[in-house]
Amino acid sequence: MRETAWVLNVSIGTLSEWNKGFDDKMKPFIVPDNRGKASKVTVEIVRHIVEKAKRMKECGKKIRAKQFARSLIEEDKIVLSATTVKEILIANDLAAAHVRKKRPKFYQNLCQRIPNSLLSLDGSKFTVWLGNIPYKFNVELAVDVGSFSHTAFSVADTETACEVIKVLESHRKKWGNPVGILCDSGSANLSEDVKIYIKDQGIELVPAGPGNPKGNGTDEGAFSLVKKVLGTIRMDMSSPKALAKSVLEALVSVYVYMRNRLSLHGKNVLPIEQMEIPVSDYERNFERNRLKDHKKSKEAGEDDQLKLDRLHWVIRHYGLNVESPSLKRAEYSIKAYEHGAIAETERAFLKAISRKADRRSLPYFFGILKNIQQQRDDEAKKQYCRERYDYQMMLKMQREQDNEQEPVTIDNIMNMLEKAVTQKIRFVKNLATRRAREWSQELMQSYKYIGSLKKKLSDALGRLNHLNLEQKQKAWELIEQFLNPKTSEECVTPTS
Repeated sequence: MRETAWVLNVSIGTLSEWNKGFDDKMKPFIVPDNRGKASKVTVEIVRHIVEKAKRMKECGKKIRAKQFARSLIEEDKIVLSATTVKEILIANDLAAAHVRKKRPKFYQNLCQRIPNSLLSLDGSKFTVWLGNIPYKFNVELAVDVGSFSHTAFSVADTETACEVIKVLESHRKKWGNPVGILCDSGSANLSEDVKIYIKDQGIELVPAGPGNPKGNGTDEGAFSLVKKVLGTIRMDMSSPKALAKSVLEALVSVYVYMRNRLSLHGKNVLPIEQMEIPVSDYERNFERNRLKDHKKSKEAGEDDQLKLDRLHWVIRHYGLNVESPSLKRAEYSIKAYEHGAIAETERAFLKAISRKADRRSLPYFFGILKNIQQQRDDEAKKQYCRERYDYQMMLKMQREQDNEQEPVTIDNIMNMLEKAVTQKIRFVKNLATRRAREWSQELMQSYKYIGSLKKKLSDALGRLNHLNLEQKQKAWELIEQFLNPKTSEECVTPTS
């Protein structure tokens, strides 16, 4: 038995080390692993890429980053990713920088940990056909976010505050008060009657942002399942509207009953069983505080308030006629743009309306703002690429280093360290760091005791008064790496 177990362990260990997969007939094939095989970006590689791209442009060919990167691998044996190749082309004005940034892009995930903590509430339209006559109703549904248990529903002609309160009352009678209510920003959900009712019951109201269906995804998903299960409700008989309503109520009741007895994907407990788990007052208070913190985090900070003030100033100053829904969307969107972009937009907007008065509108203002922000993002991307792969800067630095014939001195090392901790261009930083390492190790050969060399380097570093404390700290960390044989070869690039 021991020998069999040993053979089994060896076999499993050997199989786990194989870099192989299997096809449909269980025949192994080798999966190529390209990790660590990419070329190091040097001046020669950048020069080769720039010259090849210029030749293509002279022939009238369009450069596509992925195809160009593949041709470099196949024809020139230069292994670089398409992203790196694109950045090199941008840095040398051979490709345009374009940043795809969707604003806003961040959604907070308000996940739950205990049952009956956050109750998702929403309404959706349903149509019941009796013969050729359609009857439309609104179904208001309550779903517990933590357990996905469907706890209450109501059927009415339209979504009203009365129906919202009716569903909440039905939930409370069976399960008690939830900690919070999650709903969209509809007029019924945020009506004064509903707000007063929720406040009197000591429940937290957590409305999802306008135009953000993900914020109330629990109920959205529930309605998708309801409509998928029920399909089109059609009866081939003539009947009054009350019959149509009773049929819909029966169908929804069946769905709610069955859904609560099916476990959610990834969970072993049924929703109805999870709702019956007792919860202590400590856990409820903890969830209440977490909901309050979540609501507080969504409040506008000082930076966002400045943007809102500028937006309202533009509206007042130019006398823009803005409806309430448009104003809310504008207040929501303006927070995702930079202050500099907003300031440029104000100047451009003034020029535009002075030429043509009918451009005096909020959509035109945001159209300018979107274009200016895109230009700023693209320019920032281009500057980033230049700092890394600008060929002329790389060539200039390389020539300066190649022409350096002076003997190695403490001052030379300090000059290189100064560039390593102050320069923003990555290539210059890396080259200066590498040269400082080589000189430090060369100078170390002439010293019998490393401590005396460290003392001289420390004194020389202390005399560089134009460096701040953080820069001196980075320089000293590099010196310690250079003079330590165990780490000097592994980590010599300064952190930026």
